[in-house]
Amino acid sequence: MAGSYIVLTDSNFAQEVLENPRPILVQIGAKWSGACHIMAPILERILDDFRGQIRLGKLDIETNEGTAKEYGVTELPILLFFKNGQIKDHIVGTISAKKLGARLQTILYMN
Repeated sequence: MAGSYIVLTDSNFAQEVLENPRPILVQIGAKWSGACHIMAPILERILDDFRGQIRLGKLDIETNEGTAKEYGVTELPILLFFKNGQIKDHIVGTISAKKLGARLQTILYMN
Protein backbone atom coordinates (compact mmCIF):
# COMPACT_ATOMS: atom_id res chain seq x y z
CA MET A 1 0.00 0.00 0.00
CA ALA A 2 1.36 3.41 -0.95
CA GLY A 3 -0.17 6.08 1.20
CA SER A 4 -3.82 5.22 1.47
CA TYR A 5 -4.19 3.33 -1.79
CA ILE A 6 -3.24 -0.05 -3.19
CA VAL A 7 -0.61 -0.06 -5.92
CA LEU A 8 -2.12 -2.21 -8.65
CA THR A 9 -0.09 -4.02 -11.29
CA ASP A 10 -0.83 -6.40 -14.13
CA SER A 11 0.24 -9.24 -11.82
CA ASN A 12 -1.87 -8.38 -8.74
CA PHE A 13 -4.96 -6.90 -10.46
CA ALA A 14 -6.96 -10.13 -10.50
CA GLN A 15 -6.30 -10.86 -6.81
CA GLU A 16 -6.84 -7.31 -5.53
CA VAL A 17 -9.79 -6.37 -7.74
CA LEU A 18 -11.49 -9.23 -9.58
CA GLU A 19 -11.26 -11.91 -6.87
CA ASN A 20 -11.96 -9.55 -3.98
CA PRO A 21 -15.62 -8.98 -3.05
CA ARG A 22 -14.95 -5.60 -1.41
CA PRO A 23 -15.82 -2.50 -3.46
CA ILE A 24 -12.81 -0.82 -5.02
CA LEU A 25 -12.35 2.32 -7.06
CA VAL A 26 -9.51 1.86 -9.54
CA GLN A 27 -7.77 4.84 -11.09
CA ILE A 28 -5.82 4.04 -14.22
CA GLY A 29 -3.44 6.89 -14.88
CA ALA A 30 0.14 8.03 -15.37
CA LYS A 31 2.61 10.14 -13.43
CA TRP A 32 2.88 12.59 -16.34
CA SER A 33 -0.90 13.17 -16.56
CA GLY A 34 -2.01 16.55 -15.23
CA ALA A 35 -5.60 15.32 -14.89
CA CYS A 36 -4.40 12.46 -12.68
CA HIS A 37 -2.65 14.98 -10.42
CA ILE A 38 -5.88 17.02 -10.27
CA MET A 39 -7.77 13.91 -9.15
CA ALA A 40 -5.32 12.99 -6.36
CA PRO A 41 -6.78 15.27 -3.62
CA ILE A 42 -10.32 14.46 -4.77
CA LEU A 43 -9.65 10.74 -4.38
CA GLU A 44 -8.11 11.31 -0.94
CA ARG A 45 -11.24 13.20 0.13
CA ILE A 46 -13.47 10.41 -1.19
CA LEU A 47 -11.45 7.86 0.78
CA ASP A 48 -12.02 9.92 3.92
CA ASP A 49 -15.74 10.27 3.19
CA PHE A 50 -16.15 6.55 2.46
CA ARG A 51 -13.65 5.17 4.99
CA GLY A 52 -14.22 1.46 5.55
CA GLN A 53 -16.71 1.22 2.68
CA ILE A 54 -14.45 1.33 -0.36
CA ARG A 55 -10.81 0.79 -1.24
CA LEU A 56 -8.78 2.77 -3.75
CA GLY A 57 -6.34 1.21 -6.18
CA LYS A 58 -4.07 3.00 -8.64
CA LEU A 59 -2.63 1.42 -11.74
CA ASP A 60 0.13 3.16 -13.72
CA ILE A 61 -0.51 2.70 -17.44
CA GLU A 62 3.17 3.16 -18.26
CA THR A 63 4.24 -0.01 -16.45
CA ASN A 64 1.01 -2.02 -16.65
CA GLU A 65 -0.11 -1.86 -20.26
CA GLY A 66 -1.79 -5.27 -20.20
CA THR A 67 -4.53 -4.32 -17.76
CA ALA A 68 -5.02 -0.93 -19.41
CA LYS A 69 -5.44 -2.59 -22.82
CA GLU A 70 -7.83 -5.17 -21.38
CA TYR A 71 -10.14 -2.36 -20.21
CA GLY A 72 -9.79 -0.32 -23.41
CA VAL A 73 -8.13 2.67 -21.79
CA THR A 74 -7.58 5.43 -24.36
CA GLU A 75 -7.83 8.53 -22.14
CA LEU A 76 -6.51 9.38 -18.68
CA PRO A 77 -7.49 9.20 -15.99
CA ILE A 78 -10.16 6.57 -16.03
CA LEU A 79 -11.94 5.51 -12.86
CA LEU A 80 -13.40 2.01 -12.77
CA PHE A 81 -15.80 1.03 -10.00
CA PHE A 82 -15.69 -2.67 -9.10
CA LYS A 83 -18.00 -4.49 -6.73
CA ASN A 84 -17.82 -8.26 -6.26
CA GLY A 85 -15.21 -8.35 -9.02
CA GLN A 86 -17.53 -6.78 -11.61
CA ILE A 87 -17.34 -3.32 -13.19
CA LYS A 88 -20.36 -1.35 -12.03
CA ASP A 89 -19.51 2.07 -13.48
CA HIS A 90 -16.67 4.10 -14.98
CA ILE A 91 -15.68 7.73 -15.44
CA VAL A 92 -13.23 9.10 -17.97
CA GLY A 93 -11.46 12.35 -17.08
CA THR A 94 -11.84 14.51 -13.99
CA ILE A 95 -14.90 14.78 -11.78
CA SER A 96 -15.73 16.81 -8.69
CA ALA A 97 -15.68 15.20 -5.25
CA LYS A 98 -19.42 15.88 -4.88
CA LYS A 99 -20.33 14.12 -8.14
CA LEU A 100 -17.93 11.26 -7.49
CA GLY A 101 -19.35 10.79 -3.99
CA ALA A 102 -22.89 10.63 -5.37
CA ARG A 103 -21.89 8.00 -7.95
CA LEU A 104 -20.13 5.93 -5.29
CA GLN A 105 -23.12 6.15 -2.97
CA THR A 106 -25.34 4.70 -5.71
CA ILE A 107 -22.88 1.92 -6.54
CA LEU A 108 -22.35 0.89 -2.93
CA TYR A 109 -26.04 0.28 -2.42
CA MET A 110 -26.80 -1.47 -5.70
CA ASN A 111 -26.72 -5.26 -5.89
